Amino acid sequence: MEDLMERPRVEAPWTLSRLARLVTTALSFAFFGIGGLVLALVYFPLMRLFVWDSEKRAKISQASVHVGFRTFIETMRIMGVVSYEIHGAQKLKECRGTVVVANHPSLLDVVFMMAFMRRTRAVVKNSVATNPFMGGVIRSSNYIPNTGDPEALIQACSEALQEGANLCIFPEGSRTPIGAKVKYQRGFSYVALKSKAPVLIVTIEVTPPSLRKGEPWYSIPVKKSHWVIRVHETIDTEANYGNDRPVIGARRLATDVQSKIEKELRV
Repeated sequence: MEDLMERPRVEAPWTLSRLARLVTTALSFAFFGIGGLVLALVYFPLMRLFVWDSEKRAKISQASVHVGFRTFIETMRIMGVVSYEIHGAQKLKECRGTVVVANHPSLLDVVFMMAFMRRTRAVVKNSVATNPFMGGVIRSSNYIPNTGDPEALIQACSEALQEGANLCIFPEGSRTPIGAKVKYQRGFSYVALKSKAPVLIVTIEVTPPSLRKGEPWYSIPVKKSHWVIRVHETIDTEANYGNDRPVIGARRLATDVQSKIEKELRV
């Protein structure tokens, strides 16, 4: 048994189908990068010339990203790179002023989520906000960079929710390897309680696993990866946690959300 466990993993053969998906995956990411540059260097600067109101410009930018991500997902599907199914898409489409919380198994999770959500302001890493491909898009869409100041981040998120925007948050912090056990960060729960905003739970499953943390884009699985996105219950944070002291309420909410997501993923 010990010898079997120590054997190195045998690399799966490169079939014609797998090679084709390698090419189409490369084309898809090239399309994504070029699209981001076109938006940042052409589309958004032109919009600044014609739309002077910053709030209106941000709403148009967010809608543009929504359409762009949906186009990207459908392009990948048509090219045979991915397949997907989403249960409860209408609930995602209709939510307003909601903290949408999901697990984070893959690089494409945020793309899928924002492709089906409207009026969304994402919380992004500061390194992503300064990325030449995405920085212009993020600034124009008034997304919220995580600069490392927790109080400023919570305040910015609360203001976004009170304005009716949705927040898409992955409390694992980054993509989580399959089978790894993590403790959800509580930032989303402080934001939700401060804003008295509902929390909508979403689970994401990818089979076979693809684009995980530390995995290069060209690590193509033997079979085409299939995303299953399920929209679950909405938690009334004010009714269920509003009477707790903030620290206790935030801890309970974060723990309960993690338990609900993990339970749904085991079903």
